[in-house]
Amino acid sequence: MIPPHGGVLVNRFISKNKLDIKDVCFEVYLARDQISELRNIATGLYSPLTGYLNQEDYESVLSRIRLANGLPWSIPLVFPLPKTKWTQAQIGSQILLKETRKGKDILLGVLEVSDKYEIDRETYCGKVYGTCDKSHPGVQLMNLSDSYVVGGNIWVMDEFALEYPGYDFTPEETRGIFGKKGWKTVVGFQTRNPAHRAHEYIQKMALEFVDGLFINPIVGSKKPGDFKDEVILKVYQELVDKYYPVNSSFVSVYNSRMYYAGPREAVFHAIVRKNFGCTHFIVGRDHAGVRDYYDKLAAHRIFDEIGGIGMEIMKVSNAFFCRRCDLYTTAKLCPHHEIYHISPSGTQVREFIMRRDYEALKPVMRDEVLDVIFSYDHPFVT
Repeated sequence: MIPPHGGVLVNRFISKNKLDIKDVCFEVYLARDQISELRNIATGLYSPLTGYLNQEDYESVLSRIRLANGLPWSIPLVFPLPKTKWTQAQIGSQILLKETRKGKDILLGVLEVSDKYEIDRETYCGKVYGTCDKSHPGVQLMNLSDSYVVGGNIWVMDEFALEYPGYDFTPEETRGIFGKKGWKTVVGFQTRNPAHRAHEYIQKMALEFVDGLFINPIVGSKKPGDFKDEVILKVYQELVDKYYPVNSSFVSVYNSRMYYAGPREAVFHAIVRKNFGCTHFIVGRDHAGVRDYYDKLAAHRIFDEIGGIGMEIMKVSNAFFCRRCDLYTTAKLCPHHEIYHISPSGTQVREFIMRRDYEALKPVMRDEVLDVIFSYDHPFVT
């Protein structure tokens, strides 16, 4: 099976009786996405990270899209704090990481502070998002975040509440599942939308070249207008049950917020799937993009620019239905003028859904998909 990114699958779990709590400076209660990020580090999904970036790694990721040791990495993971808390944090001290669950305080683990520094929001946004435009959803979140951060290793207890227990697997678990299925090659598919027929075409075409298809919807904070997590998950399970080969497809969730960082996030998403055990990863046009902030092929080019990440990147163009070909195809394969193409535009699909226009959506989405979507009065994030 493909080695994890960096060669070793990180494991930062520790039993409660072995957790060495000392020199605690304060405690922090984590929000949903912070909890997901903490768990992703602990399970090795963000291998080779063992915690939050120190300043040297942070600056290297911004400037070179690499950790200080040269390993490709595209999104800086830092732990922001209010200035008053940041001032209290001392190098060598510990921060207790907690959550409130059903009215009870739960200790998740500790962060061992090894570095503290301030980040420049404008520099961060310019490098990660390629823009400082306040309309960009990632820039908006960055401007709301504290600019004082700490770096350091984490130790975590297995105290996490799983939102989707039947679909939520660690990299160790997915690698075991792939092994039991006999898959030596696996293609990962990232999505934040219910599948339309063009997605299905791309996934099944990719499956022609590998043993297994790993459909891995992202669940976490998204911008208003994106589909709700449970809608996406129900759609894919319905499709896999009825239209995908049972022995060569598997659905699992990836807990994380969307960054909408375009090409940088495409690299990040690929590294995550590599750690899950995927040998291949599908990158479409405008992967992780939003509106017109990114060149449509920037997510393809960035893998050539950084020299790859140690897995096969399957760069695909948008698929569409050609009325002359009478099938789903791509621009590379279809000789006909675009007037014959029915392309599932995300914006248009959302408009038809809001108007509950079932007939307008039938050419691009299966009936089972539409039935799931229309079972919700409000299928979108508000």
